[in-house]
Amino acid sequence: MKPNVLFVVVDGLRGDQCYGTDKESNTPFLDSLINEGVYFNNTFSSADGTTISLNCLFNSKFQFETGIRAQKIILTENNHLQILKNSNYYIAGLIPRLTSLLPISDFLQNDDHLYEPGPPPETLSTGMTEKILSLLNSLQDKTPWFCYIHLFDLHPLREGREPIQIDQFKSKKFGNSTYAKTISSIDFWLMKISKKIDFNNTVFVLTSDHGERIPFDEKFSFQLEPELRNISSVGKKVLPKSAHKTGGKIMGKIKNTVGKIKTDYSGKALTSYQKRSRDPYFTLSLYDELLHIPFFIKGKQLPSRNISNQVSNLDIFPTIFEVLGIPYKHYKFGRSLCPLIYKQKFIDEDIFLHTIPYEKESESDAIGIRTGKYKYFRNSRELKKNVHLYDLENDPYENNNIAKDNLVIIEKMENLINNMKMDTIKMDDTITEEEEKQISEELKKLGYM
Repeated sequence: MKPNVLFVVVDGLRGDQCYGTDKESNTPFLDSLINEGVYFNNTFSSADGTTISLNCLFNSKFQFETGIRAQKIILTENNHLQILKNSNYYIAGLIPRLTSLLPISDFLQNDDHLYEPGPPPETLSTGMTEKILSLLNSLQDKTPWFCYIHLFDLHPLREGREPIQIDQFKSKKFGNSTYAKTISSIDFWLMKISKKIDFNNTVFVLTSDHGERIPFDEKFSFQLEPELRNISSVGKKVLPKSAHKTGGKIMGKIKNTVGKIKTDYSGKALTSYQKRSRDPYFTLSLYDELLHIPFFIKGKQLPSRNISNQVSNLDIFPTIFEVLGIPYKHYKFGRSLCPLIYKQKFIDEDIFLHTIPYEKESESDAIGIRTGKYKYFRNSRELKKNVHLYDLENDPYENNNIAKDNLVIIEKMENLINNMKMDTIKMDDTITEEEEKQISEELKKLGYM
């Protein structure tokens, strides 16, 4: 009998907040996964946003392979959920009620598999835990099953709202930032869920779609941004149109002032990394704080391993399939990580990077590559625009852009990108005007636009 799979995606969970010197949160459950299972501590998403990241995850293809630009999950013919279905897995799950994610629901066989992403969102502390436990209980006679859970617990922070019902995690021992304290809350509830899992016949996987910014000074991102939006909205309603232009200029000056704060309360100058991290406004980016994600896997007598090789979210499902003993198509880039788990020969590969794609290319679109030693990215349309190069070995926080003095390395990076993109397959990514409108409205509510 094939083992069951519980697959959890925590939206916006950074890898450096699960392991390493930058970790602030109190996470005994995640720590147990590291101690008792396999943890790939150097896992990276190919993109900085949910839809393209999940497209890469479920298809094991980079964005340039699929050609998908639509803000919607588009599952290709040989996607991983289809492979599981063909292998007689009962596929269940709980996902946010978002137009962009609905194609996943086509594969979910349980009733009531959609929940409200907010505001306020359904979270582990506000009912999702009970829903997950109830779902797991209902799967006892469905073996083998694959259960996909997509959690939105961290998302209120992006929207400028404080997560609700995490009062017991307010103390410093659970982290200095609200982001870290929320992770501590997530860990607490996942621990309760894990007690219902029989790891002898269930493989547990936990990962994320992308990282997130953690503001250096929370009061600006957490309170000021939504207040500014509210003031602007109210002002348009109560002020005459003749005053809108002047009011807009004033609001612009306030936002610019917030964005120019250079020091913390101690008077110390902030690094480039700290300035980016404290930015209260969502912007597209290919820095590691938005790409570094966790990847845990435990169960089926897997050994305990903490693995530092650079891997991609494209590798996650091929790894699961090999653990489950399911034959699968070998992909151009996504591959099983079982050789690393069992200390066999393994060659690290480069990771293609792409900002979350909207329907039409914009000035902020970027592409790049992460080699392990270097991170390189630039404007997606112009080779010499917004060029970034970082020496990751000596500058892991990407503080110093060395592009100007290293044109030879940049040429090598461009060659690597071009070699990766040879002989790629383009997929149909069309969506209806109604879908595009609905997705845009949802993105605005969730703080993306």
